Amino acid sequence: MTDLVKKDPFGSLFSFPRWIDDFTNLSASSQRGLKVHETDKNLIIEAVVAGVPARDVDINVEDGVLTIKAERSEETKKKGLYKSSSYQYYYTCALSGGAWDKADADFEDGVVTITIPKTEAARPRKIAVKVKGK
Repeated sequence: MTDLVKKDPFGSLFSFPRWIDDFTNLSASSQRGLKVHETDKNLIIEAVVAGVPARDVDINVEDGVLTIKAERSEETKKKGLYKSSSYQYYYTCALSGGAWDKADADFEDGVVTITIPKTEAARPRKIAVKVKGK
């Protein structure tokens, strides 16, 4: 038996660019355009802010919530056109064990990357198992 798959022939015309699709396979976050992952030493958060210059990206941490806001508005008087790009992301980071005072943010190709070093207590470590004697 063959399953029929309904396909929209114009779907790709109205979908996000291909590079944004990398941000939809999320393991630690449910927001489209936001990717959260970690290494042994860092928590790394990447957010798509396409079309917004770095100077218009605002990143804050308050009460355990990381907020990323990016907005750009442009009006062309001659043609009466108005263009706008706006993004808002929220990530609850209260239990992440990050050293937020040492966080760093980089911007490249429409993606802002925030790297937060983990505190020593939050870093993974191996605990040896001891056998008790009789």
